[in-house]
Amino acid sequence: MEEIVRRTAFTSVMRGCGFGMLGIVTGMMGLANELVLALRTGGLGMLLMAFVLILKAARVDQVPYKTTEVWVMLNDGERPPDALAHGMIAEARREAMLRFAYLSAIIAVILLGFELAVMLTVGR
Repeated sequence: MEEIVRRTAFTSVMRGCGFGMLGIVTGMMGLANELVLALRTGGLGMLLMAFVLILKAARVDQVPYKTTEVWVMLNDGERPPDALAHGMIAEARREAMLRFAYLSAIIAVILLGFELAVMLTVGR
């Protein structure tokens, strides 16, 4: 049961991050004619996503478990008992958010590194 909750939390956070990435990539594509600005926008957008995920992970215990997307996504047979549900869902959500915050930060460093390389190469 715990593995199902963790997988569902991972899917829930991944979906939210996917929508965030869609917005960031769309903004980068709009700035495609200014490569340095596009890379900077993407890097800062990913840093912002990482920061928001870290803040949300810190506050995950304050969210009632029955209002989370994880609870809604679980079938009746997959839901943990009420006595365990809050802790189990909160921990799974925190783990997923921190994992995606880490990945977002890595992508941000890569994008900002490319920005720096392009700036040094082009001389802008």
